[in-house]
Amino acid sequence: MNTTEQIGLINEAINKTKEQLRPLGVNFIFWGLLIIAMSLGHWLFPAFIQMTSYSALLYWTLLPVLAMVYTVYYNIQVRDKTGYETHIGRVLKIIWSVFNISWITIVIAALSSGQNPSPTIIFLLGITVLSSGLIIKSRPVSLGGGLLFLLYIGHHFYPEINPFMLNILGLSFGLLIPGFSLYYHKNDA
Repeated sequence: MNTTEQIGLINEAINKTKEQLRPLGVNFIFWGLLIIAMSLGHWLFPAFIQMTSYSALLYWTLLPVLAMVYTVYYNIQVRDKTGYETHIGRVLKIIWSVFNISWITIVIAALSSGQNPSPTIIFLLGITVLSSGLIIKSRPVSLGGGLLFLLYIGHHFYPEINPFMLNILGLSFGLLIPGFSLYYHKNDA
């Protein structure tokens, strides 16, 4: 194998890895839009969301769990379509699976004790997004994770920040902007 063929193989491997960034971007965009829409819905229509003592709990668990099932299905379809899974893709899948389990645990623990889980979830999301950004070497994703940490710290200095505004800001800068960056990432080496 000559040098040109070796460079071609390296470029092909890099492009295959970059192709996996687009579905990750779709996941970021999907979750960012969903949680922003849910936060806006709860903020604008609190009487509707909180009709009963359990309706807010159902709203904040049932919709995300259904969305989680959908994104797992979507990601399986993407993996089956591409026909391979890279080591980076596997690592990201594990990190986000741990996030999902942690998210469910935080929501159940916080809501059963009457606490707002938003700040803790913002912190957990910051860890997961920053880790993802560092693994895939994406500056916008890493910055999004860092901004989530800053938002979490800011919430401790200004606890009166509306939790829905916290979600909207966090998901906009922590998922939407990095998600669009990944989705429109240039695929040429």
